Amino acid sequence: MAVERNAPISAILTADFGSVNTRVILFDQVAGQFRLISRAEALTTDAPPIGDVTVGLLRAVDQLAEQTGRALTTGGKLNIGDKMGTGVDLFVATASGGRPLTAVLVGLMPDVSLASGRRALGSIYIDLVDTLSLGDVRTQEQQVNAILNSHPDLIFIVGGTDNGAHDSMLALLETVKLAASLQPGTRPVVLYAGNEALQSQVKDLLGEETQVFTAPNVRPALNEERLGGAQLELAMVYGAYKASSTGGFSEVRFMSRLGVLPTANSYSTVMRYLGELANAGAGVLCVDVGSSTVTICATIRRQPFVSIRPDLGLGHSAVSAVDQIGAKNVARWLTYAASEVEVLDYAWNKTLHPATVPQSAAELEMEYALTRELIRSALDTAREAWGRSERGGYLPALRPIIGAGAALSQVVDPGVSALLLLDALQPVGVTELKLDPYGVIAALGGIAYLEPRALVQVLEAGGLLDLGTAICPTGHATGANAMTVTVKYESGRTVQRTIARDSLRTIELPSGQKATVTVKLERGLSLNGRRNRNQTFTVEGGAAGIVFDGRGRPLIVPDDLANRKETIPRWLESVRAERTAATNAPLSKGVPVMVEAASPVPMETAPGVRRSSAAARPADKPSTRK
Repeated sequence: MAVERNAPISAILTADFGSVNTRVILFDQVAGQFRLISRAEALTTDAPPIGDVTVGLLRAVDQLAEQTGRALTTGGKLNIGDKMGTGVDLFVATASGGRPLTAVLVGLMPDVSLASGRRALGSIYIDLVDTLSLGDVRTQEQQVNAILNSHPDLIFIVGGTDNGAHDSMLALLETVKLAASLQPGTRPVVLYAGNEALQSQVKDLLGEETQVFTAPNVRPALNEERLGGAQLELAMVYGAYKASSTGGFSEVRFMSRLGVLPTANSYSTVMRYLGELANAGAGVLCVDVGSSTVTICATIRRQPFVSIRPDLGLGHSAVSAVDQIGAKNVARWLTYAASEVEVLDYAWNKTLHPATVPQSAAELEMEYALTRELIRSALDTAREAWGRSERGGYLPALRPIIGAGAALSQVVDPGVSALLLLDALQPVGVTELKLDPYGVIAALGGIAYLEPRALVQVLEAGGLLDLGTAICPTGHATGANAMTVTVKYESGRTVQRTIARDSLRTIELPSGQKATVTVKLERGLSLNGRRNRNQTFTVEGGAAGIVFDGRGRPLIVPDDLANRKETIPRWLESVRAERTAATNAPLSKGVPVMVEAASPVPMETAPGVRRSSAAARPADKPSTRK
């Protein structure tokens, strides 16, 4: 039963279908405010032998029902629109797993309309197989053959400012029409987001051959880019594609008010909201490391950017990822000698068994190394679309930086999550670090279209886990020390520490608390673009506390194995040392943090969410990633 369009919304159920896991979250109003009530997950069942995602969905929902005592299903179906208070009012679905949409991009100028078209396509999971433009030297026959051979699911047409180019666009449209008419079997869907004056002609020309959708022009003027309308239409096209493919998504699309949205579209929506907040600095950034893709979503100076790398991932795409980034780049983060063959062997095992987690210290170290390089490579791609470069090639002042995906958000210690983000992204200045251990970003981005209050209220109530504040000077210290820091707590207690050159240090500051920090920089370093040796500011706490990164920028990783054996364990140990001392839990000197647990476990559990038992599993039994 579908909920009435104008009915008040209270209880909301969301599902995010990943390549490995299907995650469900229940939101509801508590004292008039939307809150995360509980979450659960199960393996995604889109592939044989089951081949139906609703099976994994119902398994996860049954866990949720057991945790909350709600009757979320009736007769094997989601209980949506039940007014007796047992079901939910709304169901929203997002997806990132499965085969990406294959697309051909058609436009006029490579540096103008095609560039905007590529950025719009970046919001969904696509495999761009070909492009056509005025600069294409192929004959029309060759262009048609290229389209037919690629068998695209989508032809995305852009080009021409409003009331601009006419004849040249029509020439390209004739080529598309000819290819569509000759395409055997299922014909590609066409989405037109070019010169709006031609929309009616596009429908008349192509409507008889295939299904045509239109969106606002992505480039209404040479100096103006508007991607929002096209990205929303692309999300709808993606949902229709998922529903028509195998795996049971057609039933999910029927249950969800918005169909099946691409997960990256939800990320973009949430980042746009966070980028509008007063404390966002130059912007915000979220990195999601998944099994099949790595997604970088950012809002830079209030301009949203989404970059999806379907060739990078920690599971299904691990082999292609190593091919792209190079085994040597992965091995440079290891404290043991590993040949290129050994790195590839690990990647092949992850590709063949993507749901498994590391079972030894060496495997976990390899996973962390691969995670760093995946993020670094994806960031390089994402920054190409950001335009203006910061001085020195550094990241702009981003607040906050958010990590998502099990590799970042479900590790042995919050300090390790902070270290992985710092190593891979190398942020500068003062920035807040957060994690999304519950998967709320994917959920809230879809909900925002129907109930935007839920997005605002859940995030304000702690939907994201605060890791803490990172303070990262640029340059490199010339002496033995990088900085001397003084932390004054709200209680009046003061802590002073000296951070050695090429090292990190954490100082405990719990979530919800603030402190005044004074940093005295040594020669060779600058902070927030200033070389003032003494700077004072207010910071917020988190699970990892305050992280002072005295390693400088750009980060230098030791080339030789002997130095790495000493340096990388020291870095890992330092992001936990202060909190370990505070809780009187001794930490073995010289032993990497990763030795202490064989598999990642959640750092914190929301009310009603069961803690993972991964750490308690016997080492000789296979484990699946949470």
